[in-house]
Amino acid sequence: MKYENEKKEKTGKISRFINIFIAILLVIAISGVSYLIIKNHVLPLKYLFVYFILFALVPLVLMYFSLFRKRKRWLKITVLILQIIYIIVLGGAFFYLDKTFDFVESFTQGFEYETKNYYILVLNNSEYNEIDNINNLTIGYTTNFDNNISKALAELDNKITITHQEYSGYNDLFNSLKNKEIQSILMIDSLYDMLKEENDPIINETKILEKMVIKERVNENIGEHVSVTEEPFILYVSGMDAYGNITDKNRSDVNIVISVNPKTHKVLMVNIPRDYYVDLAGYNAKDKLTHAGIYGIDTSIKTVENILDIKINYYVKVNYNALIKVVDALGGVDVYSNYDFHSTELFYSFHKGYNKVNGKQALDFVRTRKAFQDGDRVRGENQEAMIKAIIDKALSPSILIKYDAILKSLEGSFATNMSSENIMSLINMQLDKMPNWEITSMSVTGSDGSGITYSIPQMELYVMIPDTKSITDAKIAIAETLKEPKQEEIDEEKVEE
Repeated sequence: MKYENEKKEKTGKISRFINIFIAILLVIAISGVSYLIIKNHVLPLKYLFVYFILFALVPLVLMYFSLFRKRKRWLKITVLILQIIYIIVLGGAFFYLDKTFDFVESFTQGFEYETKNYYILVLNNSEYNEIDNINNLTIGYTTNFDNNISKALAELDNKITITHQEYSGYNDLFNSLKNKEIQSILMIDSLYDMLKEENDPIINETKILEKMVIKERVNENIGEHVSVTEEPFILYVSGMDAYGNITDKNRSDVNIVISVNPKTHKVLMVNIPRDYYVDLAGYNAKDKLTHAGIYGIDTSIKTVENILDIKINYYVKVNYNALIKVVDALGGVDVYSNYDFHSTELFYSFHKGYNKVNGKQALDFVRTRKAFQDGDRVRGENQEAMIKAIIDKALSPSILIKYDAILKSLEGSFATNMSSENIMSLINMQLDKMPNWEITSMSVTGSDGSGITYSIPQMELYVMIPDTKSITDAKIAIAETLKEPKQEEIDEEKVEE
């Protein structure tokens, strides 16, 4: 009898220890999730009430029965299982919420600095293989493409002793290099990439000796911030023509202006072709819109504002890495094409209908334009189709097991100046009112042409001459999207709520 009592007492102690341990875990899980939800204002009041009943009050009641009430064995086991289930659910919720909030916080900081990358070039057949080899020699440069190249030259002077020689254009620069009048060239990577795209001899006959990175402070006063759940706002999406850091100054390959009216729940996307021949803001010269990105996100924004006569509130800057990584993290997406075509970029083939694509194929799909007679228009359509394909895949239930990988894939690939508080308030509004957003899209158009650009004045480049009527239509559509709702529309929304 004594042995049985001791055994029973020992079992009771173990059971009570387990119950206390489970209760502690449960309290930690409830506290952690509640803290994240309240801190980030992610749930509207009505859902917050439901949350506290289901995920705070009920678990606490279970904990009370577990610790302070005597009950039958089957009931003990049931309560214990329910507590464990709650711990697992709340633990998973904490993991996903914490990852999400950290991620949102990381890309809503914008960036304090943008970076410019410079290459030091020498002839392929030269004897120079490292930067010290050109010490006490001469380096040539041109300011036509970059009037701030002096910062790069000053940085170079800190490394070696070298004579500077300025030229009026890169043709004279290259000729002097070939004639051995200078031994090296300092060139910004954006110009290098464009010349490479044009298959210019300067690229084929030179090699990169060294890469230099120069930081430039970003204008902190970009955009007029508003209450995004109460006031209409305009978001500019700049897709950079680059694989590097999101802070790099590079051509803006994608230029989409998104007008959002949170009161009427209308969204308008206006696509502006990359080759639009426009006034480059701040430089009193004509250039392609894509080249504006070389001079910084603020130059791109001001140039777009001048085209459409608008004020942009926020920007999102993305690069090629973002698309490649997110599509691969999703396990590929199914994107619809209106055409059979063979890419002139990475040489993939696509057929009319749905195409299963990986990251690199997705990038090829949205970049290709030379395969089409109406290249920029079709490319705009393909970019919108890719966005839809990504959203469709991201909303599928299978995405939960890839959630962490997707967030990691996007790190360092895009940035915005919209605050995390504004993003959370939009999520809160969506959960609270569940509005059906009316999303429309359009493109400004133009005609094929050629012209001298500020960035590469030595040659005429292909440009798109803007169509005045299409720009006027876009201005009218944006104004219509942003205008205050009529009283009857407000009354209808109140009835629906």
